[in-house]
Amino acid sequence: MALAFCSKKIVTGLKLVINASQRQSASQLDMLTYLINGKKVHSGNNILQTTFSDINANLLTSEEKCSNFIRYYKTISPDEQEILLCNLARNYGIDTQNVVAVLNAALSGQDRGQMQILASSERMRQALKPKFKLLFSHIGKVKDGVKFLVDLRADVLKFRQKDQTELNGVLYQELNTALRDLLLLWFTVGLLNLERITWTASCDLVEKVSMYEAVHKVKNWEDIKRRVGPYRRCYIFTHSSMPREPVVVLHTALTQEISSSIQGILRNVRLRYSSIADDQTIGKGLEYFSGLDEKNVRQSDSDNMNFNSDTEDPELVKAAIFYSITSTQKGLQGIDLGYYLIKSVVSKLKSEFPDLSQFSSLSPIPGFRDWLLLNLNRRGSEAGDPILYPSEMEALARYKWLGSSPPLDKFKHLIVSHEWYRDKELMQVMKVPLMRLCAQYLYKQKRRNLALNPVANFHLGNGAVLWRINFLADTSLNGLNRSCTMMVNYRYYLENADANSRNYLENFQINASSDVLDLLKEPK
Repeated sequence: MALAFCSKKIVTGLKLVINASQRQSASQLDMLTYLINGKKVHSGNNILQTTFSDINANLLTSEEKCSNFIRYYKTISPDEQEILLCNLARNYGIDTQNVVAVLNAALSGQDRGQMQILASSERMRQALKPKFKLLFSHIGKVKDGVKFLVDLRADVLKFRQKDQTELNGVLYQELNTALRDLLLLWFTVGLLNLERITWTASCDLVEKVSMYEAVHKVKNWEDIKRRVGPYRRCYIFTHSSMPREPVVVLHTALTQEISSSIQGILRNVRLRYSSIADDQTIGKGLEYFSGLDEKNVRQSDSDNMNFNSDTEDPELVKAAIFYSITSTQKGLQGIDLGYYLIKSVVSKLKSEFPDLSQFSSLSPIPGFRDWLLLNLNRRGSEAGDPILYPSEMEALARYKWLGSSPPLDKFKHLIVSHEWYRDKELMQVMKVPLMRLCAQYLYKQKRRNLALNPVANFHLGNGAVLWRINFLADTSLNGLNRSCTMMVNYRYYLENADANSRNYLENFQINASSDVLDLLKEPK
């Protein structure tokens, strides 16, 4: 009785959805036709009708129809693509009337035994498959079809964010779900190929690796040559259906100890005076940096290694630093391949350097400065922790040239203007609260019980430990704007990684080192 009652409620709800959807669909279609008011909209409907007619007739027919659909989609404008995708989801999605009919049949036959229930369940599964999913499956079989579907999902995600109407949001979500489910099956680690990129690799792959780099932009050919040269490893995942297209890129530095500064890794040891002085917000000339020199910046021990040599000394390699990981395909958003790439690279490196035992990231902290400024505007953090302790306020008060404004206003002015970075002594004063606030942001700030910071969530979910926060770790303009020069090491203890991952994902507990936890305490 309970099953029958619930099923009848489902049927009633579906009927209401069908009626509302039909009324909205007609109105929406009229509006779209009026907005475009051109031949392309009708051509879009025609291509859909042609594509779905006898799509399962035979292999050659389905390939031809899919190829024609791909060619057509690539020739129309983004506005027309948006209309086409809406019409695809609206007219070739789930047949809701068929779903109701299957439900009614299941209700009437539920007393006929388990075999009937199983048969009804299979019919329901088939009824709940949108027609366009069949098209996507066929497209995945044609040449360059998988790449097209990856790009198509990127378009769907873009249009869904752009279009705020409720109906279109639902339609785009149906398309997104179907594409994501297929791509999750196709982009499993067993179907991916691990490749190392060196300076002698094909030019197109080296160029793509340079172009896709999102964490630390590549400046020139000399820059990328260093990143794939001695004591460096660049690995990519490719897919068999996208053989010369990097899907994920991981850059790794081989060092003597866990690096605390990106400058040494990128062979950019000196402070970036020129890039800072060029910014109107920060610089008026090099005189502002007269108190700074190379000794103020912790350098990577990789500076002791001979990068001009074509050979490496394995005895110098004690640590592997993952300093950049980039997912190159927007259409693979939400499909986690980075974890498997790190795991595969660790296996490769341990095979190459048997004594290698230290694995860590050197990660940016995107969003920290924005979070800090937001809480300064609120005059406190959501967790109730003070932004500045009395001793920190007193230290700032000694700088009379900052004016007579309250300490929090002075602190905010220094963060916004970056003036703290121009004075050697003030830099040390700011270090204490900035390090503490950064630890608070990474360790305490949560969203849905997981770390608010997306990079932290990625590494902690992989089983890493929040190991060390580094001051003056990224002194580029991006480093100042993103995280007040700070970066973080997420360290991978291989023997504990699985347990750490489960503890984080299931119990929502962040494993942090004692050094990080000490930063959270009130300064003495």
